[in-house]
Amino acid sequence: MYKYVAPGLSLAMLCALLTVPHAGAEDRTGLYIGGNYGGFKARGGDFDDDNDLIEGQLGWRITPYVGIEGNYITFGKYGNRAASAEVDGYGAAIVGYFPINDSFSIYAKGGQFWWDADVKVLGVTDSQDDDSFFYGLGASFQVAEMIGLTAEYKRFEIDYDSGKYPVPPRSSDTDLDTVTVGVRFSF
Repeated sequence: MYKYVAPGLSLAMLCALLTVPHAGAEDRTGLYIGGNYGGFKARGGDFDDDNDLIEGQLGWRITPYVGIEGNYITFGKYGNRAASAEVDGYGAAIVGYFPINDSFSIYAKGGQFWWDADVKVLGVTDSQDDDSFFYGLGASFQVAEMIGLTAEYKRFEIDYDSGKYPVPPRSSDTDLDTVTVGVRFSF
């Protein structure tokens, strides 16, 4: 999976340097819908070709500098034979934008993530759900009036209840770090 993310990030940065002229950043408000694809790693792990995630987003850029966003993410199964998990959930965030020019913006976001997990440790399976904080940084580049490309890093702070397993995992803090590329359609 990493072999796809690195070229995608490089393409997004190249596009940012080329800056296609179009409507000004002061006009960048309104509803958008988007999708991201990328990879993730659990705390202490590595970005792995098998750890894919898919994310859908719906947001409203209230001003050129502030927006709100909802998302749904499904993480693939991760871990090893002794302990593994599969997580999905939805979130809500506040997004702060910093327009660099008419085509390129960087942004930061933070919010709440409500998740469900199926966790398996040494053959014992348990379903857990909770909510946790997440935050991230990203860059967006408008390639046309209604179409933009994005690159994002996000961290989801997931805490499992490890008391339910025969051998507790090394840590119940399983932060998930994500790197994604995506597309947004503005209305």
